[in-house]
Amino acid sequence: MLQVKNITVAYDDVPAVVEVSFHVGEGEIVSIIGANGAGKSTLLRTVSGILRPVAGEIWFEGRRIDRLPANQIVHLGISLVPEGRRIFGRLSVLDNLILGAYTNRDPVARRERLDFVFSLFPVLHERAGQRAGTLSGGEQQMLAIGRALMSRPRLLMLDEPSLGLMPKLTARILQAIQEINRQGVTVLLVEQRVREALEIAHRGYVLQTGRIVATGTGSELLHTDLVRKAYLGL
Repeated sequence: MLQVKNITVAYDDVPAVVEVSFHVGEGEIVSIIGANGAGKSTLLRTVSGILRPVAGEIWFEGRRIDRLPANQIVHLGISLVPEGRRIFGRLSVLDNLILGAYTNRDPVARRERLDFVFSLFPVLHERAGQRAGTLSGGEQQMLAIGRALMSRPRLLMLDEPSLGLMPKLTARILQAIQEINRQGVTVLLVEQRVREALEIAHRGYVLQTGRIVATGTGSELLHTDLVRKAYLGL
């Protein structure tokens, strides 16, 4: 579904990602793990069209997308849940969700997506009229994911969805990601909670200082010396 080929991305001529290649197959959950500053968020922002690579190519379902604007990439079926949630705090929960469906003008389809999001996160239904900024951190993360789902993505990318959440809420978010995947949505996950990210992943990549240094199934990576020593403290 997604092919990233030898991309290099720089900020003010300082490389943040160097000749990185990876792929995501349809129906997979793929996790990219690494420390702060490794370039994980940069990868997702580049795939989504927010950043432009200075070299390399990105292909989605057989179409090159690395020169397309972000809004066109959303129309093609890629949605990003950004780090820090970026919800519209002064708007209601429902308004935030409706804004996520701006690519879909069909009211019946919008209702179907709302029903799906509310079934996934019932608390959003209960608080549909509440201002988004008054939600708890976990509820705001659910809203950010729900908003991304409103555009009916085929590829959902999530940037640090557990950031700032208690372990119980993190588990709930990861369960939701698995359920989203079971419903037919391919997932690309960037996450610092290495064990949890690899436990739910079909495959994973380890990113260090802007380069891929290891790849394998989630289970394989969990048992490598690199991951055990560098990220699990074992």
